[in-house]
Amino acid sequence: MIHSITRRSTLLLSAFCSLFITTDSFVYANDTASSSSANTESTTPPASPLSWKVPTLESWWNGDSGTAQWFGISPILQKGGLTFFGEAKEDYFGQLPGGGLPNQSRSNWTTEIKLKFLYDFKTLTGVEGLTFLSYWRYRDSENPGLAAGTSGPSSLFNPTNVTSGLGMRIMSQQFEYTTPDKAFTINAGWETPSDQFLQQPLSKLFANNNIISAKGIGGQAGPGIPVINKDIASSGGSPGVGLPLKGGVRFYATSPVPWTGSYSAWGATLNIKPTKEFYIQSGLYEAIAGATGVNPTQFTATSVYPYTSVPASYLGQMKDSKEITPVVGGNGQIIPGALQNLGWVAAYHNNHGFNFHGAPAFTPSAYVAVKPTTSSGGTIYGTASGSATYKNANGQYVASPSLYAASPYDQGGIGGGFSHNGLYNVNEIGWTPKFGSDKLEGKYAIGGYVWGQPNTDYTPTHYTVSVFNPKTGKIAYTSYGATKANPYVENQVVWGLYLQADQQLYRVHETGTSNTTSKGLSERGLYAFNELTFTPPKNNALPIYFQTGLVFKGPLAARPTDSVGIALGMGFYSSSFNAYTQSQNQQFENAVGSAYNATVPDGPIQQGTVNPQTGVITNGKTSSSPLNNYYAYLPNYTSTEVIEAFYKIQINKWVYFKPDVQYIINPAGNRTLGNDWIIGFSALVTF
Repeated sequence: MIHSITRRSTLLLSAFCSLFITTDSFVYANDTASSSSANTESTTPPASPLSWKVPTLESWWNGDSGTAQWFGISPILQKGGLTFFGEAKEDYFGQLPGGGLPNQSRSNWTTEIKLKFLYDFKTLTGVEGLTFLSYWRYRDSENPGLAAGTSGPSSLFNPTNVTSGLGMRIMSQQFEYTTPDKAFTINAGWETPSDQFLQQPLSKLFANNNIISAKGIGGQAGPGIPVINKDIASSGGSPGVGLPLKGGVRFYATSPVPWTGSYSAWGATLNIKPTKEFYIQSGLYEAIAGATGVNPTQFTATSVYPYTSVPASYLGQMKDSKEITPVVGGNGQIIPGALQNLGWVAAYHNNHGFNFHGAPAFTPSAYVAVKPTTSSGGTIYGTASGSATYKNANGQYVASPSLYAASPYDQGGIGGGFSHNGLYNVNEIGWTPKFGSDKLEGKYAIGGYVWGQPNTDYTPTHYTVSVFNPKTGKIAYTSYGATKANPYVENQVVWGLYLQADQQLYRVHETGTSNTTSKGLSERGLYAFNELTFTPPKNNALPIYFQTGLVFKGPLAARPTDSVGIALGMGFYSSSFNAYTQSQNQQFENAVGSAYNATVPDGPIQQGTVNPQTGVITNGKTSSSPLNNYYAYLPNYTSTEVIEAFYKIQINKWVYFKPDVQYIINPAGNRTLGNDWIIGFSALVTF
């Protein structure tokens, strides 16, 4: 695997290559650049052709780049307007026992390599301020979030952001023009909105996904778009003609707001600065559903017993659409001989950012709520009551879920999600003052976004499917939920607001050092960053998020380029989301009052499948008596918090090593998992 090569060796390989190329770097024969700075260009034009010069190890180590300025050609290309920049980072995450999910590795590595090319058209055209940026990225990652248990509504709290957009990915490809006084900037092309707005450079020193990247934006946006199959044939359950089947419903997931560096789309951004301290910025982009792909899926705490009929031993394991598991009864015991098909699971996919055409047309499967009848799906078996199992290709008698949109059935759309193209608008107004004689820098901004993807509210609702006899194709009965309108509310967009308040609190007084700004002010000092986001709780599982952090640059006089920091991120879950969850708790697989159901005071989250194969085993034979297995309610979601601290050791100008610790509180968001302690480090080489 590629990762086996890059993991833990990326930085060593980069350093080795850097050392190797310094022995063969070529420079101008009369270049008078200082050996202590590889970025310093000679102001004297070459008097002779290129010749080879071997820099010293000291000049390489004290330079600005791990590759000795790109094999020595970077200064030459810069004269023609082209600048290269790259960095390679390796991260390690070690999770201590006691928290998160079992059956996953607690030791994980991630790799990220960035490469940027910036061309200044001034040399070619004489136009000052016109540039073109080409940005590419490579990621290879094990997933520490799988062990941490930060999935579902709490996935924004993953221990790292380097788990999406894996492989080689095309990032921003954009033209930009800036006036000489910086009062007007416009860029256009293939852009990444999160690289343009809500910029908090200090947050990038941390590792947790919410702090460094998501910032609370991008929570689960409603149950999804419902698709109802109303045309099921009376012969064998094939779609297209025949008997309408009320209540054959599947919710196709809506893409959340992609506040991530893995999302790029066609668009443009305009920034206007009426004064040096005040700016107004607006961006308009294409909203592309599913552009960041789908991550792997696993069994979470609420997808196994006591919440469902899946054995608890599956907790933390990965699952797919071919997953067949035993059946656990309401008493917690495995029912001998009973197997179940858990349903369709979106397969991992990643388009690598090359989705220039946008999202494909939405094509939901015509087989929503239809059992298989072909040899590929198996042969249906059942009773006159309409309860049924099917025999799959492996000869197993398997019970389908209540919604038969399950493996191996085609879901249509983009991996089972709702496919749509729309508009994505982000706006921000900011103030960047400098206070006092120490010129303490601040940034105060308010922004908002409108993500043009339809979604549905978290409105409490009950729905069930009609049960039909697979032999006759006729409805055995129509459920109560199928005869009433679903009270969901559909919205055409997702929107939210954010506030940012960053401020340097203290500046160390020192002069005559290299660690000073162009005006002689020390960069050492204490800095704070803060951010708050809000999204309507009817539309989002995580409507409120807040983060705050402190970073001290140059904490020790002997280590002026080191940094130390601590941050807190807190997300609060939606009461509407909990109300919707409770309504699903009270939903029956079969209708209230039917012959296959019983009245339970509060209602179960899941009732055992009613069919011969999951009946009571008597004398080695399966009885046709239906099960009455009632499982635990899904718990409500409360909040998730992360506390993170680091110490960044700046080894030289182009290498750093950063130990890091995270404490994730209530990682699943619903108190089903223990808290996580994650200890790790990152190492970065700039080249």
